[in-house]
Amino acid sequence: MSSDVASASAPDNAGAQFPRAFYAIIRAIDRFTDVTGKLISMTMLFLMLTISYEVVMRYGFGAPTVWVYESSFMANGAAFMLGAAYALLKGAHVRTDIYWENYSERKKGVVDLISYLVFFYPAMITFMLISIDDAWHSYDTGERSQESVWRAIMWPFRATIPLAALLLMIQGVSEVLKCWYQVRFGREFVHREKVEI
Repeated sequence: MSSDVASASAPDNAGAQFPRAFYAIIRAIDRFTDVTGKLISMTMLFLMLTISYEVVMRYGFGAPTVWVYESSFMANGAAFMLGAAYALLKGAHVRTDIYWENYSERKKGVVDLISYLVFFYPAMITFMLISIDDAWHSYDTGERSQESVWRAIMWPFRATIPLAALLLMIQGVSEVLKCWYQVRFGREFVHREKVEI
């Protein structure tokens, strides 16, 4: 378990002012995102093995595969999308606000809270609804890739998009509660260093 998830417990003086159930929700969601993020990262092992296999087969035996190219870009794309919730947990998404560092902790909490409620959730809901329709259409029509002679089935790849939106919205619940805490107490719920994932 990560240090962020482990340290998300109620401070002694905040229990009466910030509902204890919220701490439990934050811990459960953060733990879920931490575990799913680490499982999704195992996709990189698949990529390393399949691309190494392709290199050996292509240059060592003169027998290139027909499936590595497509499986590698699909696996990489799926990992990128599904890993977005883990990046949100770790604070790895990019901030472009040049004034951010000058804000007080309470003001940062207000800005983030409004952003989650006004921009994040409507965008994720729209993203999920549109992509569910695309994934269902892909499944219903038996869509296959046109990138190679392998002609991979496309619906599992397309289904990662609404799943990514769902994972982001689940982690968003934890982030909204953390913002509420930050607004209420004027300090971060859990301090997160800027990280690159």
